[in-house]
Amino acid sequence: MAKTVGIKTVISCLVVLVCITGVMGCAGIEPPQPEKILKHPLGAGPIDIGMSKEEITSLWGEPDLIRNIGESTDRGRTQKEEWIYQGRMTNLPVNYGYLSKSLHLYFDGNNLTSFKEE
Repeated sequence: MAKTVGIKTVISCLVVLVCITGVMGCAGIEPPQPEKILKHPLGAGPIDIGMSKEEITSLWGEPDLIRNIGESTDRGRTQKEEWIYQGRMTNLPVNYGYLSKSLHLYFDGNNLTSFKEE
């Protein structure tokens, strides 16, 4: 019987320790503030025509979807791509538009040639 109580105590202590560690580990995660979301609903900064793919990913991160849309014939046969960033607050019960828009970026080779919001 003494072994059973000891094992139960050890298991209980381990469960409590795992729970405390889990709660403390989540304490450092901070959700974005509403003001930041309203200023930049899709990403961290403005984009400009001519920016490189690396510059875009450093500001906005990896796109949600990349589509190959063909080859350029006028610029030395470079790949054309469409990068799509989905709105980050698409599950809102009320559609405010600016929070649920997607951003479509169009690249010819490594350079941004156009973009649009939908």
